[in-house]
Amino acid sequence: MTVVRWVVTALVVIGTIAWTLTDWYAGLAGALVGLLLELTAAQAGLALGAVLFGLRITHVIIGIGGELKSWTRTHRRIVLRTIPVLATIGITGLKPGVRRRTVLTGAFSIVFCAAVAAATWLATGAAFGKGMAAAATACFLLQLVPIERPGHTSLGWFVFTLPKLTGRPLGELEARPRVLAGMDAYHRGDIDEAERIHEELARDHPDLLTVVGLKVVTACARERYLEALQTVIGLNGRQDLGTRELAFVMATTAGVAVQAVEAGQFPAETGLKTARSMLNNAYEAGYPKHRANGTLAVMALLEGDTAKARQLAGYSAESSENAMGRADDLITIARAWMADGNNAKARELAAEAHELAGWSPRVAATRARLEIS
Repeated sequence: MTVVRWVVTALVVIGTIAWTLTDWYAGLAGALVGLLLELTAAQAGLALGAVLFGLRITHVIIGIGGELKSWTRTHRRIVLRTIPVLATIGITGLKPGVRRRTVLTGAFSIVFCAAVAAATWLATGAAFGKGMAAAATACFLLQLVPIERPGHTSLGWFVFTLPKLTGRPLGELEARPRVLAGMDAYHRGDIDEAERIHEELARDHPDLLTVVGLKVVTACARERYLEALQTVIGLNGRQDLGTRELAFVMATTAGVAVQAVEAGQFPAETGLKTARSMLNNAYEAGYPKHRANGTLAVMALLEGDTAKARQLAGYSAESSENAMGRADDLITIARAWMADGNNAKARELAAEAHELAGWSPRVAATRARLEIS
């Protein structure tokens, strides 16, 4: 699919230059705007569709670059970046009938994108408008190709592939509202409730990946990292998982392994070697490298490279999609400052992390160490 995108991009550039001739520079500028416009329209369509059809919007990230302002809640994180172009949203099932709601949301977004692409053709009287129309239309057509990868799901997948889903993948989708209830309990620190929901789900759906995932996060919340590690390692041998699912499993294995090492429950050399191997395998399966920054930051901290740990954790905190994730990254940065003897800076970060997820054992332990110091 990457090759197809490059080919389409080349065709749009060549076609725009040929179409606009003497004003080709204006045409290419219009093509860039058309691309950004259509990519933003796809996310806006998903957001509107989610509201209309009863899905939850988990995060909204507006722009690219460093974080300018953020609003973090238990169920949603909104981030405004320094360059306000493009946007990314996350959606998940909130009510029963997840497949139907998700298909309708994808269909709505396609119609919305088609309307935006069609509107750009009203401006083809100028070179800028010609480029904009060409790029917007090409981007829209690419969105119709069904793709589901660790870092990207196309609109075409929602509409053309999702309705045909069967077996365990469909079970994963339809169980999301109950799994989401457990994850909500986890994020607000009600681990007893999260474990109760997991036990109920495990009786009905013991093989679902999301149900096992709920067990892993609750075990980590109880600081039973070896139990969590054994659980997630057991998933790597399953034959019913697709490449996308395996990528997430391997990345999770790496994350739990470094947590176990940090907590002193697993040998450092073995744990870090396992984490590196799992991350490399996850990358090969299509897992986006930037999503591993939080894990890589803890690895750098364990290896004594505090500057690298702060940098990677900072990147991860800026792209975090929930309060718990940001709190964890802030604690990594705080611990790196503590290792360098700057407890004042560490206290500032730990205070923000406490506001986001004060119940977290990692947050609580770090604040306790800072209070003693």
